[in-house]
Amino acid sequence: MTTASDDLETIADRLAIVDLVNGYFAATDAKDWAVVADFYTEDATVWWNPQDSTTGRSGIVGFTRAMLGTEDIVTYHHVGSFTPVIDGDGAEAPVRVRAMHNGVGPRAGRFWESLAIQNTHLVRTPDGWRCRGYEWTVVVGLGSLDLFEGLRPQT
Repeated sequence: MTTASDDLETIADRLAIVDLVNGYFAATDAKDWAVVADFYTEDATVWWNPQDSTTGRSGIVGFTRAMLGTEDIVTYHHVGSFTPVIDGDGAEAPVRVRAMHNGVGPRAGRFWESLAIQNTHLVRTPDGWRCRGYEWTVVVGLGSLDLFEGLRPQT
């Protein structure tokens, strides 16, 4: 049987995770790499697609920064509704994202947009909830990945 206190803790955890995820995408769009780094645990693993992954906070942020850090690409990530499922000090969140990437300057006229699911795995830390990894699954892709030509680091 759950108590009112248990229910309040679950609600607080869910809100903290929603705020963390929303803040992460806002920081990505703002190219605020310190906030992006704070989203992850030190040993996080991200699967960019079924074949390619990166492990470790610095590697993940480095990969993201290499792809999106240029002023030649403007991003906008719209996060759909999602409900984190809390299990003790762990949580899962199937985050639905519309990720838009638009080229400017020398990349003008090129774009990549995806509708994706970021199956996010979270853990409670002394500093609050953090991402220990996710799998990024593109459901719909529009445009061309050539927008990122010359930027894709090795995974």
